[in-house]
Amino acid sequence: MFTPSSNDKAIMSTNKILLYSVAISLIIHLGALSLVSLMEWRGKRHPQQVVTIDLREMFAAREKKALAPKPPAAKPRLKAVQEAKPPASSRKNFREATVDLNSREQRYKPYLKAVREKIEQSWIYPEKAEALREEGTTVIRFSLAATGEVVNAAVIRSSGSPLLDEATLLAVRTPRFAPLPANSQLSRLNIVATFEYRLAP
Repeated sequence: MFTPSSNDKAIMSTNKILLYSVAISLIIHLGALSLVSLMEWRGKRHPQQVVTIDLREMFAAREKKALAPKPPAAKPRLKAVQEAKPPASSRKNFREATVDLNSREQRYKPYLKAVREKIEQSWIYPEKAEALREEGTTVIRFSLAATGEVVNAAVIRSSGSPLLDEATLLAVRTPRFAPLPANSQLSRLNIVATFEYRLAP
């Protein structure tokens, strides 16, 4: 039977210590590496932002925009009819006068009488205004060209009733008036007329 010497025992003891030291060192290094890896892994765990582009949706939106019906064009606003001005070339010879429809001035009296008769034939009391018992006085100014054509008509004092005011304007726009008297030598005659609307009690 072999019995190790004290020298052999010392060597074996040294080898065991060395082996244990290496094993412990390996365990420590492995633990350290694992810890560092774990820390790096946790540090890099940032939420990833993923952008998704759906080309089908983009093209569908473009097609929808292209096929979308265009909004209707804004309706033009009606502008008030302005009195026509004579051309610059004829302004030197352009003559006009303004009179009341009931004027007694001799040079206009016969013509104004004919104008008044024509207006009275077309002038009516609006049925709706009559039903609503609307009354009032409308004063208008209308202009006749040398041909007798009405070139402008406007309310200068309202009766307070749109129905009555409109009936007044219609009364002067409807008739065909005779041309202005040749002896007047006028290019235009402006006439101011008062229309009274009164209902029987």
